[in-house]
Amino acid sequence: MRKKYISEEELNEIIRLNELGASWLKIQKETGIPRRSAKRAYDEYMRSKSVDELKAARQQIISEQFDHHLQDLISLAQLLISRIGDPTIRDMKNAEMIMDDILKVDVRVNRIQNPLTGKAGTSPEVVIRQNKMLFTSLRAHTREKVAWKLLEEWQTARNDWINNLSSLKTEAAEIVHNLIRQLPIGDVIMKKVGNNEISEIIDGVVDAVCRAILNDRLDEAENLVKLIPQEKGVQLTFSGDSSGKLLRYEDAVLTNNICNLARQSVTNLRAVKESRIVDNMANAVNIMRKKKLVLEVMLDELRLIPLILGTRCDICPAL
Repeated sequence: MRKKYISEEELNEIIRLNELGASWLKIQKETGIPRRSAKRAYDEYMRSKSVDELKAARQQIISEQFDHHLQDLISLAQLLISRIGDPTIRDMKNAEMIMDDILKVDVRVNRIQNPLTGKAGTSPEVVIRQNKMLFTSLRAHTREKVAWKLLEEWQTARNDWINNLSSLKTEAAEIVHNLIRQLPIGDVIMKKVGNNEISEIIDGVVDAVCRAILNDRLDEAENLVKLIPQEKGVQLTFSGDSSGKLLRYEDAVLTNNICNLARQSVTNLRAVKESRIVDNMANAVNIMRKKKLVLEVMLDELRLIPLILGTRCDICPAL
């Protein structure tokens, strides 16, 4: 027997009556459609509805996961830019250490009500593995649109800064000790302070030169070394104010002698042309700033979003 064709209007009536609790016999009487045909049509409708609902649910999950993926990549890009800024005065981390520190930050930890993404307490090993995958994903999505070679050039400049900073400290120590031996005030200083204090002065001289480089005021480095009068005694600053390294003394004459020694050390350190240490550090800072500036523009969220939406990577949720 040929199956009876049931129109959409008839199917809607069958569904309505079924939802009201009518029996199939009553539905047959109400609609004139044989109860077996009505039940078959209703069952097919419910199966189709279940499949459609399942597809919709899956699509919703995929859409949410892609949104999380998008936010993860943006968070990672923002973290990268925030960590490749200017070096600080006492920062001795090379580029590899900085990149390792970035990999240890769980950019997914702020996810809410999503069991498939990062949570507080995720093991460091898992965080590092996930971030490595995200870095690979970020490069895949940006492709030729982001010049990732700039990051490598930033890393080279960062390592140049660190290497030259170590040399600067060695050079500063030699200059300070030479001045102590050569200048009349050197004997006075050595009689009243010990080797630990001399090491503090050397650190201060390095601080003053580094601050001057970072502030693009290298010619004024000596001016950062000055005296700050206090109620009791005098403070010697190597930053031009009280925000940086400070040495405190009660003997004003001694402090003045140390200040003159430190100023002369800064002058001599800037004048060392053979090794070009200071020039190399200034050049490294200039390169780091330029590379970061371009990367910051390329990895801006407003540029990243269309790039990510228009491309795919190996860990993209399947849309």
